[in-house]
Parts: sequence; C-alpha cells; structure tokens
Amino acid sequence: MMFLLKYRIVHDIMWEAVGIKVSNYLYESRKKEVIPISTYTKQVLTIVFTIAVILAAYPFAKLYNGNQLNFSEPPGYYDSPFYLSILGGKGGTIHYTLDGSEPTVDDPVFDRKNPLYIEDATNHPNVYSMRTDTSTGFLPDISQYSADILPYAVPSYSVDKCNIIRASLFDSTGNCLDSIIGAYFVGFQKKDSYQDIYTASIVTSPVNLFDDDTGIYVTGSTLNQFLENDLATEDPGTASYIVSWNGNYCNRGTDWEREAHITLFDNQRNMILSQKCGIRIKGNISRVMLPKSISCYAREIYNGNSNFEANIFKTDISPHKLVLFAGGNDNCFKLKDYLANTLGQDLRFATMDFIPCAMFLDGEYWGMYYITEDYNADYIHDHYQIGHNNVIIIKNDILEEGSYEDYQKYEEMLSFIHNHDMASKANYNKACDLIDMDSFIDYYAAQIYIARHGDWPYSNIELWRARENDGSLYGDGKWRWMLFDVNSYGSMSLQTLSHNTLSSVLEEDPIFTSLYQNKEFRRKFAERLLYIGRETFAPEKCNQFIDQYVQIMKKPLAASNMRFYMDEKPEEFEQYVTDIRIFFENRYDVVWDFLVQDMGEEWLAENGIKK
Repeated sequence: MMFLLKYRIVHDIMWEAVGIKVSNYLYESRKKEVIPISTYTKQVLTIVFTIAVILAAYPFAKLYNGNQLNFSEPPGYYDSPFYLSILGGKGGTIHYTLDGSEPTVDDPVFDRKNPLYIEDATNHPNVYSMRTDTSTGFLPDISQYSADILPYAVPSYSVDKCNIIRASLFDSTGNCLDSIIGAYFVGFQKKDSYQDIYTASIVTSPVNLFDDDTGIYVTGSTLNQFLENDLATEDPGTASYIVSWNGNYCNRGTDWEREAHITLFDNQRNMILSQKCGIRIKGNISRVMLPKSISCYAREIYNGNSNFEANIFKTDISPHKLVLFAGGNDNCFKLKDYLANTLGQDLRFATMDFIPCAMFLDGEYWGMYYITEDYNADYIHDHYQIGHNNVIIIKNDILEEGSYEDYQKYEEMLSFIHNHDMASKANYNKACDLIDMDSFIDYYAAQIYIARHGDWPYSNIELWRARENDGSLYGDGKWRWMLFDVNSYGSMSLQTLSHNTLSSVLEEDPIFTSLYQNKEFRRKFAERLLYIGRETFAPEKCNQFIDQYVQIMKKPLAASNMRFYMDEKPEEFEQYVTDIRIFFENRYDVVWDFLVQDMGEEWLAENGIKK
C-alpha cells in the first residue's frame, strides 16, 4: 500500500514536471512531430524512477532514523575549520570522546543542536607525546649501565595533531547499539612535512597503550619488577640496558594485543582503509626504542573480517596483517630496509613492499613510518600461490607456520647439508632437491654485498617451503629465503665498506660453508655476487633511489627526529646519505678483491668470471 501511494505521488508529479521535457527530447532526437507517450510507457518509466528515488533515499532514512551512527562529514583532510554533526541514533543517546578513549555513558552527550567545531588541533595541549615512560632511555642515571644511550626528549613545542572523535549510541539501559570513529586533519595543506606520503592513524583507548599494568607502549609494571628483582644481578659495567631491561613493550603474544582502529590515507589524501584491528608492539631490541613498530591484525572478533578491506600494496591482495615499521636500528633515517627490499625485488628471495607514511597515535603525531607487509602464510599464499595450510615458515630457528613434524623437515635439511660432503655431486644434487639453490645463493650474495654482519647470519634468518608438493612452480617442497631486518649498524655504511663479509659468513654459517665446498656452488655464487653489484645495487641505480628518497623523505624525517630528539638532525642526515652513496660506489671493487683473495684470480678466470 505504501509503495502504491508513493508510486501515485511520483507519477503525478513526475509527469507534470518532466513530461514536456521528455517529449521535447524525443522531438529533438528524431526530428519529427512530438510523439505522445503511451500510458504503459509512462507507468514503466514511473516505476523505474520511483525505485531509484527509494533506493537513493534509503541510506538517508537509515542515517537519520536508524540506530546506525554517521558523521555529517567523512573523516579525512580539510583545508578550513568546520562544524561536525553526529547523525542517526534517534532511538538512544549519543556519547562521545575526543581523546581516543572508548565512550561510556559517563562521557559527554552529543547535543544535536550544537555540532562539534573541528579545527587544526595542533595547538591543543600535548598529552601522550609528553610521556617519559615509553622507553628506558628516559630513566635517570642510566648512563652507568650503558654508554649506548639514545638521547630522547619530549617535545617543547606543540606537535601536529588531528581531531579524533569517537561516538557511541546507548539505549536507556546503557547497552551500546553502535559506535563510530573519525580522524580529521585540518590545515595540513600548509604543512610540508606530510606531502607525497601516506598517513596512518591508530586510535585506541589510552589505557591500552599507557596503563602501568596493561599498556603495551610503556615500561610499566614489567620494568618495575625488573628493577626490584633482576637489576641486582646485572653488572653495571657490562649490562646493556637496551637489550636486557624489560618493559611492558617487551611482552608478546595475544595477551598483549589490544583492540584499535586504523585509518589509512594515500599520498593524495584519499582514505583507503578504515577498520578495527588488533595491535601489538613488534621487534626485538627496537622495542625499547622510539618510535616503536606496530603490528596490525585483521580479525573477525573486531569487525567480522579476517582481512584488511583495502588493496594496500597494489597487488590485488587484502592482507590479514600489516606492519607500521619504525625503522628498527635505523630509526632516525629509515633507509636501509627500504632500499634493500625495493631494489632487491627482482632477486630470487622474498622481499616486502614499503610505503612511507606519517603516523598519528590517538591524534598526536608519532613520527615517520613505513606501511609494510609481514611474512606469514598469507604472504606466501598471495605472492607464491601456495595454500595457507601448506606453508611452513621458520624464523631464527623458531617455527612460525606449521607443526612440530614440519620443524623436523627443517632440522633434517640442516643436518644433511651440514653433515655431508657437498663437494660430492650426488650430495650436492640432493641438497638442490631440499633447497632452492638459486634462492639461497641470491639471498647470501645480497647480504654479503651490503656488508651485513653483527646480527647475521647467526640470527635474522627466515625461510619457507610448501609442506606437500602441489605441482606448482613454488609448491615443490624446497626451502626458500626471505629478506628482513637489514637495518643494523653493520650494513651499508662507510664504516663497513671494507668489511670482508664473505669471510665472516664462512666462519659463522655452517650451511653456507658446507655448500661452499662445491665447485658449482662457488661458481654460481661468484657470478650472482658480481651480478648483484653490477645490476641490483649498481651505483647509478642506488643513487637514483636515494635521490628519490631524499626528495620525498627529507622533510618528513626532520619532523620525526624533532618529535623524538628535539633535533631535526640535518647534518647527520646529509652525512648518512653521503656514506651510503660512497658505500655503493666503492663496494664492487672491494667485493671483487674478496673473491680474488678467497678463490684466486686464475680459478675465477677458468670459470669465466670476470670483474
């Protein structure tokens, strides 16, 4: 009955208003006399028009009359201040917060007659950025325990901020019927530290980050317990506070995952993701540093979706997990992982995509990050088309994906290569059945070329394989390697230009050393090592990449360093970039000399290997 009434009203109004225009259109299009429109045609067109009107009006009906909440303006970037209303929820009371905390019935009630004034929030007082419990680097008198102190400082200026609005609808009994979260950036067109990069906003209740017992971003009760019970066992002359002083942020696992909301904007400031997720602190030693890397997990318990609903890495995949990577040991200038992974994408091991972004944590600027992928079964499925349940991943001798029986496959591979003479053709062929030798050689050649040492190869090694041979290109059951965490002090620096990394690996890695006894392996390794120097990390290619990095990242990195060190570090930045350029401009000659010293120039020539 309601539809018929709407149909009748629309029919009368529509044809009184537009009938003449339709007739004129038919006249113009056919250059004939006006053709009368039949009653049947009118009815069909009226039904179509009515349905279109109803469909168009439906969202607005939900917006204003249902329990679903909406903002009058979408989250995002705005040039000028404006008023923001919270729409919908006529059947209850809307409560809201502006500090990232989840609204309760004790929080302010939204007055529909007085919308919120949204302006550039930068001049609002600093809150979370003023905390000094986010790293042991702020503790007094810590220099007696370690000379490796990072000089963190709280900002003496108003850090950039966005407006965070959280609103929840409650019924008369206090039940929450709906919730929304929005991040609003006003006046950022005048701020040149955020141009040409993505923006990430993480919103979570502050207690999830900063509570002494449950906060994942602070030293908290975990450090208090260490100071009370464990510090006495440390030798003040040798203790490394960076490594051994535990804080809440050192705790791991699902017990230390907290619910949050992530919003991503691309470098054109289009919102590409807005979704609830779980967050954890990520890293090893870098957990004590500032800023900290954060893992983000899409889970059904948060919003009914086990994947992030966005094509973030432009590979037609929706990841289950993404990482906001702060740079690890390279946390001031954040170039090494970015360069090695990007230029190494054509080599025969796994690499990650890196997307530069500015991070805001509960509305306050939190430094320069990268949005990166994470190595897990999803990554292997998306990049190598291997079924999720057919993936085995080992990281630092720890099983990341798979079962105990799968770990035995890993141990069997190590045992065979280590305990058999790889100079034997039969044994070497068997090793080639166990591992993708091209992947192994490229991985070690790349790491040796960039002079990685100090934290590798005895650590920071990750590899994967398909459990069962599925007949696909990568489903052959062979182990393949994965590049990660190349941000240590011992790589790609002027100080390590002359480091004989080949000699170090031969001393420290029994698997590489065993395979190195095989002539065919040595020949392929030498060829790929020099190829990587001539092509992958060719000086002109590295300089071009660094030029782009400087153009895009110089100002954002200056803002990030000011935020955490009260120093933009301009001179250090220029020296850092210069050192890496010099490294790649000269490393090839150094590596060639290593090969000559180890293999002999005559042997290299006999095997067709030339400088």
